[in-house]
Amino acid sequence: MKTVFSGIQPSGSVHLGNILGALVNWKRMQDQYNCYYCIVDLHSLTTFPDKGLLQKDKIDTIKSLMAVGINPDRSIIYFQSDLHHHAELSWILSNFCQIGELQRMTQYKDKSESFGTHAGLFTYPVLMAADILIHKADEVPVGDDQTQHLELTRDIALRFNQKYEDIFPVPSPNSTETGARVMSLRHPESKMSKSSDDVSGTIYITDDDKEIIKKIKTSVTDSENTISFNKEKKPGLANLLEILASISGMSIEETVKEVSGMQYGDFKMRVAEDLITFMSPIREEYLSLTDKKILEIANEGRDKAKITADKTLLEVKNCLGI
Repeated sequence: MKTVFSGIQPSGSVHLGNILGALVNWKRMQDQYNCYYCIVDLHSLTTFPDKGLLQKDKIDTIKSLMAVGINPDRSIIYFQSDLHHHAELSWILSNFCQIGELQRMTQYKDKSESFGTHAGLFTYPVLMAADILIHKADEVPVGDDQTQHLELTRDIALRFNQKYEDIFPVPSPNSTETGARVMSLRHPESKMSKSSDDVSGTIYITDDDKEIIKKIKTSVTDSENTISFNKEKKPGLANLLEILASISGMSIEETVKEVSGMQYGDFKMRVAEDLITFMSPIREEYLSLTDKKILEIANEGRDKAKITADKTLLEVKNCLGI
């Protein structure tokens, strides 16, 4: 069975964009792959998270994963900082990466405007490579914003293998598991995000039925009142159609056909009702999980992940003579 690795920032309780964009696919992948799902808290340090909130956010992120259906008996879930192997391998792999390559990373250019040009942000892609390679992942589900980082990971793996031994598989993108790109309900030109100043544009895992209805009702559409799928001319409506298609399992074409002829108000209520049906059991499961249970799961995941990480790091050190 092939191995898949994916990481998620510990941002606390997740939102609909996370769920439809990644987590429902992570759930499906459990049936086909040996899955490692890592809460990448070392990566989060590049944005200087609040010390008092970080531990809570780490726990809440695992709650979110489990609420969506990621099963710790079928996947390995753990905190990145619990395994020193990630940071140690990152230092080793930095010798197989050029400064110019890191300077060309578009995410570095974008994030440095907000968080400055510190070394942690600069070398972020090398740590990401270590995350993937420490478990010898064969495939990585990545969105468009991470494709460049995976290409660098592939280059680093090839360089190490050519210099020493063929230790690392060269990981491939798992494009078949790319989920929906959910946009803000208030600003449909931007991705749905927890960091948005306008919280009415984001559906959170903890939102109750009334909040979901209110946010969908006030979502931005257009003045035409005619349902059609056009991302350029009708981005708000297209976003709602994609959400409805994703939660119902229909194609965009099938979704448009089913709701064509509806007034926008009626269409929004249809989206809200289907979204409540989809989100309610997820919310209930999330709220039922205790911090104690989550820490037990994280510790068990750490112990399982350590087995492969120990083996890989030992192989690497033997190659290097350290």
